[in-house]
Amino acid sequence: MKKVFLLAVALLAFCAAKAQPAVGDFTWGAKVGFNATNITNCDKNKLSLHLGAFAEKRYSDLLGASAELIYSRQGFRSKDKANDVKYKTRVNYLNIPILAKFFVWEGLSVDVGPQFGFALNAKQKAKGNGNTAKVKIKDFNVFDFSIPIGVTYRVEDIFVSARYNIGLTNVFDSGVNNKNHVFQLSVGYNLSSLF
Repeated sequence: MKKVFLLAVALLAFCAAKAQPAVGDFTWGAKVGFNATNITNCDKNKLSLHLGAFAEKRYSDLLGASAELIYSRQGFRSKDKANDVKYKTRVNYLNIPILAKFFVWEGLSVDVGPQFGFALNAKQKAKGNGNTAKVKIKDFNVFDFSIPIGVTYRVEDIFVSARYNIGLTNVFDSGVNNKNHVFQLSVGYNLSSLF
């Protein structure tokens, strides 16, 4: 058992040594993942997806930066208990996070920065009493500002990341507090290594 443990530690150290681009390297690639989304004052999450591209620059052993262009399906679920009607609301965004990356271990970074989101459209689906209705929502805010905070772990050209986006602007023009809350789990690949 001790030999297996030592072998696992040695393998992890080897992967970590190769995990990050060298200082000064510029990398780019693609990412895809899942969202668990909600807005303030709603108690049910909506599961959806995101996909897009990233570019990253390593400035030193401790610091880097990245920019992304992400298509993200967000929204929430709710229920009118009195009338037994379930609602699913979806807002599609084009998000641009600009992140500072603080490397705390060879393959691990803590990522934080602003995210600028642009709502593309919004829809709601209502289902109850055997009926289903779909409507387009027009009173949504086109601009969304949030702060993403997360971690990324890279091994060779593959990385996984977990991120929580804290919304600072309202999603809808309703006057009540309704900001985005989005948890994202992603996997990505460094495509620049292929060229």
